[in-house]
Parts: sequence; C-alpha cells; structure tokens
Amino acid sequence: MIVSSCTVMGKTGSGMSNLINNLTGMPPEDGADQMFSCTKGVCAYESHRNGWRFIFVDTPGLNNGELSQSMVFGAIARWLEETYRHSIKLTGVIYTQDITDDSWSPTDMQGFQLFHRLCGDEAADRVRLVTTMWDVADKSEADEVEGTLKERLWQSLIQTGAQPQRFNNTPESAWNIVEGLGKTTKMLLLQEELVDMGKAMGDTTAGKSVWREESVTKRNWLERYKLRLERALGRTNRLLSVAG
Repeated sequence: MIVSSCTVMGKTGSGMSNLINNLTGMPPEDGADQMFSCTKGVCAYESHRNGWRFIFVDTPGLNNGELSQSMVFGAIARWLEETYRHSIKLTGVIYTQDITDDSWSPTDMQGFQLFHRLCGDEAADRVRLVTTMWDVADKSEADEVEGTLKERLWQSLIQTGAQPQRFNNTPESAWNIVEGLGKTTKMLLLQEELVDMGKAMGDTTAGKSVWREESVTKRNWLERYKLRLERALGRTNRLLSVAG
C-alpha cells in the first residue's frame, strides 16, 4: 500500500483542523500506532483512499497564544525528525491562511518566515499555500486579500515552487489539494539539517531564527520593564521630596 504523509501548518484559527476533518471525517483513533499518535501538540490522522494510506499531521498554530514560538517549533521539529529517521518523507506540506483575515501582525510574519525556513527552497514544490473560509468570505474582498498574499507575503516561496490553492470547505476540495501533490516525496530543509547533517535544533536555519526572534522579544520586554520601573521610581522620589 502506498503511504502519503502530509503535514498541515498555519496560523491559529486558520482552518488546519477543519481541513483535516474534511479529509478524514473522524478524529484520530485511541491506541493508534505510537509514531502516529497525538503528542505535545502534534496529532496525526489516518485515512485510506483508492488503495493509498494517507497520514495527515495537525500541528500547533505558528502564532499560538498559549505556547511560545520555540515550543511550537520544537514540537514540529521533533515530529519531522522522528518520521524522517523512520524513512518517511513528506508528500506535501500545507500552510493554511484564513482569507477573511487581512491583518498580519509581526508575530504572524515571523510564523510564516519560520515555515519558509523550515521547508527550504528545495522542497518548495511540495508546499501548498491554502486559503480557507471562502464559503463565508466576501468574494471581492477575498480576491483582493489573495492577490496581496501572492504578490507580497507569499511571493518568495511561490517563486521557488510553492503553489497557492483555495479550500472551499468540502471533502472534494480538500482531496483535490492533497491528490494534486501526486506521489513525489521530499525531505524538508529542517529534516536534512537535523538528521543528515546532525545539527542541533538551535543550529538549524529555522531554529536560529526562532531563538534570535525570542531573544529580541525578551530584550525589548526587559527594556520596557526597566523604563516603567525608572518612571515609577521617579514619581516615588518626587512624592517623597514633596512630602519632606
């Protein structure tokens, strides 16, 4: 039986789980093969179709409000490393984006850049940039957002082979995306770096960006905290001088 493995990533609330549910119609089974069980935010779903065994992997949102970017990256990286060590290469990687969401925060941008660095340019042809929520979107506004994504935010990844596609919230639409990937499999840049090159997670292309961005975030937070503290001390000293 042919096995096809496809990992789904994206922003929290962009429809990752809904896409997978349209492909499987059921939650992952309890007691499934350990390699394909839910663990640390990464969850695998299995489906059979036309003699193929499909494994769809749901991951934490890249802008997860409960987990730091490094924790999300770590969970995804461990899964990708483990499957690659078991000689399982990906047929595709799907990135979901809610077409009704036209706001991109710095955190969102960092999440997509992390996705690009994780995949690498050599595996870009295995990437599908999938816009969701078309069934509830205003068509003209959605077309405009899609154009912005293709021409600006997604441009570099599209130029290296990634393909944008629409998901219309139906099983047929979901399977068109997955089956359009064909049988070709490739390793991602992160997998090559972790396994073939033996790099530590923090020394990979994606890992370096995560630690760097989190270091900047922490430094900015400390600077803001120091400024607030200095202002508070200044007000306290002024009150004490008046009282004296």
